[in-house]
Amino acid sequence: MVISYFKEQCNFKVDYAPAKVKKWRSSRTGLQVTLIDQASPVVNGYFAVATEILNDSGCPHTLEHLIFMGSKKYPYKGLLDILGNLAFSSTNAWTATDQTVYTLSTAGWEGFKMLLPVYLDHLFNPSITDEACYTEVYHVDGEGKEKGVVYSEMQGIENQSWFIQNLESQRTLYKNSGYKSETGGLTKNLRTLDAETIRKYHADNYRPDNLCIIISGSVNEDELMKLMTDFDSELDSLPETPNKRPFVDTPIDLPLSETITKNVLFPDKDESSGNIMMSWIGPDSRNTVLDQAIDILGKYLTSSSVSLFGQNFIEVDDPWATDTGFYTESYILSGMVLSFDNVPTEKLSTFPQKVLDLMREHCDVSKFDIIRLRDLVEQTMWKYVHKSEKSPETLAYIAIYEFEYGKDSGKDLENYSKTLDEFKELLEWDVAKWVDVFRKYYVDNHCAIIIATPSKELYNKNKIDNEKLLNERKQTLGLEGLKELEKKLEKAQEVNNKEIPAQILSSFGRPNPSSIAFNKTESITVGSTKDTINGTSDSLKKIIQDTPDNFSIFAHYENYESNFATIHLLFSSFEIDEKHLPLLRIFENLTTLPVVESNGEITPYEEVVKQVKRDTISCYFGNSFNGKFEEFMDFSITVKNENYSKAIEWYKKLLFQTKFTQERVTVILKKLIKSLPELKRSGSYMLRYLYNKHCYTTRSLLRSSEIITNEQYLKDTLQKIEAGNFKEIENQLDEIRSKLFDNKNIKLVVFGDVNKIENPVSSWAGFVGNTSADKITELPYQYKTLSDVGEKKSKKCFIITTPGSESSYLDLATHTTVFDFTSDDSFKILLGSEYLQCVEGPFWRGIRGAGLAYGANCYNRATIGELGFSIYRGADVEKSYSVAKDIVENHANGKVAIDESLLNGAVSSIVNRLAETQSNYSQTATEEFYSNILLKRGPDYKKKLMTALSLITKEDLIDIFKRYFVNMFNPDTSLCFISCNPTKSENIATFFGNLGYEIEVEHVSVENDDIDGDESTDYGSEDDSEVALRVTLKVNQKVRTNDPRMTKSTSRTYLILDIH
Repeated sequence: MVISYFKEQCNFKVDYAPAKVKKWRSSRTGLQVTLIDQASPVVNGYFAVATEILNDSGCPHTLEHLIFMGSKKYPYKGLLDILGNLAFSSTNAWTATDQTVYTLSTAGWEGFKMLLPVYLDHLFNPSITDEACYTEVYHVDGEGKEKGVVYSEMQGIENQSWFIQNLESQRTLYKNSGYKSETGGLTKNLRTLDAETIRKYHADNYRPDNLCIIISGSVNEDELMKLMTDFDSELDSLPETPNKRPFVDTPIDLPLSETITKNVLFPDKDESSGNIMMSWIGPDSRNTVLDQAIDILGKYLTSSSVSLFGQNFIEVDDPWATDTGFYTESYILSGMVLSFDNVPTEKLSTFPQKVLDLMREHCDVSKFDIIRLRDLVEQTMWKYVHKSEKSPETLAYIAIYEFEYGKDSGKDLENYSKTLDEFKELLEWDVAKWVDVFRKYYVDNHCAIIIATPSKELYNKNKIDNEKLLNERKQTLGLEGLKELEKKLEKAQEVNNKEIPAQILSSFGRPNPSSIAFNKTESITVGSTKDTINGTSDSLKKIIQDTPDNFSIFAHYENYESNFATIHLLFSSFEIDEKHLPLLRIFENLTTLPVVESNGEITPYEEVVKQVKRDTISCYFGNSFNGKFEEFMDFSITVKNENYSKAIEWYKKLLFQTKFTQERVTVILKKLIKSLPELKRSGSYMLRYLYNKHCYTTRSLLRSSEIITNEQYLKDTLQKIEAGNFKEIENQLDEIRSKLFDNKNIKLVVFGDVNKIENPVSSWAGFVGNTSADKITELPYQYKTLSDVGEKKSKKCFIITTPGSESSYLDLATHTTVFDFTSDDSFKILLGSEYLQCVEGPFWRGIRGAGLAYGANCYNRATIGELGFSIYRGADVEKSYSVAKDIVENHANGKVAIDESLLNGAVSSIVNRLAETQSNYSQTATEEFYSNILLKRGPDYKKKLMTALSLITKEDLIDIFKRYFVNMFNPDTSLCFISCNPTKSENIATFFGNLGYEIEVEHVSVENDDIDGDESTDYGSEDDSEVALRVTLKVNQKVRTNDPRMTKSTSRTYLILDIH
């Protein structure tokens, strides 16, 4: 019998969420285990390593990739992911400045416990072969181009403004610790990083005492601890002299002794606006009260239109920026980061001092708004409670932070997460206390100011330098040298892709899908809806009894146990005259308009914003329902159950009593227009714009609300207002209001606990009024807005150049059957897509594994009858296309056989995705309404899908590839959309033109650009033309995102996110 050395460090029930937390530490090895017991069909694992490094070599990030390339016990690339596919699991990882975290998400405990020992073996004993480093980190291919999965990733972001700005800020603030380092690796360093250096970094850091295993969900604790005890027994014991803890035992960087301003340039042809970042080193983040206070003060400065900066810099006639934000870095001493986006270039140099002056001027007890501060504390607390009720994820992030910075005793985990005491303490602070903290950490504390300015000169220089480097490399290597490099890459790929013995895969078995306990909600419909999914429950009886006679609007309830209610009011945009659709962008700002009260008095918009935030957890008005059904406008409010009636009152005021004033509409339009340069720097955004522009008519809200599509319309509208014609615009807005918010066009959807909500239906009687809806409007199906191009899906290839993006993005689209969700073909297309794109599947190995692109995926958009293929962050979009085409055609014609393990894995991946989309009751409710009411798939869709997937054969997949998938790569039966850097557009246009596409190139319009206007260029496709030489999500991307280490604040960080 193996002796367990795990000692319990803490054991407690969380006061504000349905969760229990336990933590253990091995006295022999130092390995830590934290269990968050919170019911969920999905079990999540977070395997955290504290990863400090004092250089920009990229060792932490490269290791994050190489862990998945095999272990010494299982020396097979992708084994972990292939087993994950079979076990209803998905793996992922991220590298942040101070941590690398590996994740495992599994539908049910059975699959999780099967994978856990294998995953941990990969973490502690990775193979880290030379061949894996060559393909995954950096190499030069046979065409002289620099490749490698990690290299391509960093190359795609290294010239973006946020990356340059953040790195300069880190280097300015931190001198002694690893906080100064770019853990992703700079490209110049990745070129020279070798396998031995990575192996040494692994040996130094991937130790049992520097790793914590955090698991959340419905878990068998006894089985978990037996697994951990067995694994722990194979690890090395702690050394006699304790190892130093990364960051904790490193000399601490103190706040700056003087304010430092630095200017950085980023390459872009549009020089009209830049960005400003201001960063401080703050208090000890382990002081949860002070850390939370810093976050609240950041929100006080930046959050919403009534914030200090919003009122003085954003919501003004001549905005200094279009947006301002704040986040904290949860380091030992909190990093405090303030940002301003789209600052006019001529204001960049003077704006930071203006910000500092305003902060100092406001640092006075007579000027601080104590009521708003307390509102912010309440809002932050209840948003945190709401998140914690929905998912154990928030507690898992706290556990990661506690592992990295908490005391060795483990007791801090309870201090950080059991109660809401820090919020309660902050609610007792008087204004003098808030001012003291603000003065100490914001006003008197010195900051690093980084001004990022766009530079056309730098853009042109980079373009010339890159071409020069490629030519010089080709000349130096010569034809023979290039051939040798091609052979070296082929040999490395051959070693990496050696086949996994079937007996190894079969030895693990497969978990039983029937063991997965999916969440269930109760669907109840009343009112004028024709869709009824009813039963005999007490909840249903309550709803029926509470429904007034002749209740005239569509109403649907998804019932589950909760302390919160989320309400959606959905409005079809088809009721609006299409020429007015662009003005719906203004309606998205309804919560920032003044309200005309019933007595005729006007409540200023500032007070409206404050009151709405006080009464709600969240309030959102925009297009689409949860990112789907994009022809809807959705007005969503989440409240505590006791505030349900207040939410209804706010709907009434905001929809019908708001006043469109010239001042507010002017400010909204100016912000939209000034946001354009930032949007045009995003390659993925510009691809979406290009697709929507050509595939939909002006009847489509998705197209007509697009800011870039309507750039001139917005500018013309602003000119009309400035010319004294606001009344014309106001009349148009009022016309939209009357049609959009008519009872017949309202679909009421409520997610929550109807047993805890007082009068869940009759509370709406005052909102609905005595009017009746003669005929409920039909659902706004998007396929009805397809353009001729979108209908035909043939021959056209649209290319847009995006100077601010180094990577290329591609979408191909071909026909399937519109609104087909339950036919045999629909299920086969779903499985075929998953087979091709799954981790370690054909696209993964052929495209991502070769460093051609970061993501290659298939999608079936049945709502418009479209099958698509996409390339995300492509390094070589032409080669990516060619490889994908060969993969699909070779599977369709039988040259490449369907792999049995991959087929089973694809089925399991779909099951896992089903579980993840319903990992909590809120998500389940959303999915049930979307599936049953909007898509009309019926309540037994999941059962039909599971049955159908189990019956699909290899022959079925070959047939579906022949009839649908090959069409994506045939110009006669497909559309092509590409966003790329201007330096690549000519070669890309030639390549796709030679395939038979009719090419149209659009250049992004930029301010003061005398080189490329907003014109289009046509390229004819000629069969006999010479073929040009080829030149080279969830997806790896470095983005600003919610910090996994967020305690109960809004901490954020810059992460490398990887989907494996």
